[in-house]
Amino acid sequence: MTAPRRCVFAMGAAVLMAGCSGAPDGAADRTAPTSAPASSSASSAGPTPTPSSAFCLDLSTFQVGVVAFRADVGKAIEGEPLDFEELRLRADAIARMGKEMRSSAPPDIAEQFRAVLKAIDTSASGLKRGAQVRDVVDPLYGEKNAPSFDAVDDYDCGAAGE
Repeated sequence: MTAPRRCVFAMGAAVLMAGCSGAPDGAADRTAPTSAPASSSASSAGPTPTPSSAFCLDLSTFQVGVVAFRADVGKAIEGEPLDFEELRLRADAIARMGKEMRSSAPPDIAEQFRAVLKAIDTSASGLKRGAQVRDVVDPLYGEKNAPSFDAVDDYDCGAAGE
């Protein structure tokens, strides 16, 4: 039954992305390249990655996955039970995508991107019987990582070099 859930999640992410493509602030195109890969030093005007940069091509999908994961884990704050297996599958999918994106992350977001990946991994490692709610929730909602999640959620490849 988990295979159909993964398929539904992937289709839902695609539908959400398609529905959000007409953002009113002009930030609709999240695939436009604007800055250098993470391997170069962070500078205010670095070379731009190719339009096929894994980071820019997958950013919208990654953002939707992270928002959905955080929302589902956040249910624990309200005392709702969590589906540990499903959340671990989602965290694994986000981690796989993030691994592919990491090497082409623009320098102005690379550090925050790595922090988000680490926070999701830390949260997922707490998804086990007997875990404390804070072990799962704090990495995603704590003060330490909140700025990184905000930065990655708001990042727009098309606006980064402007």
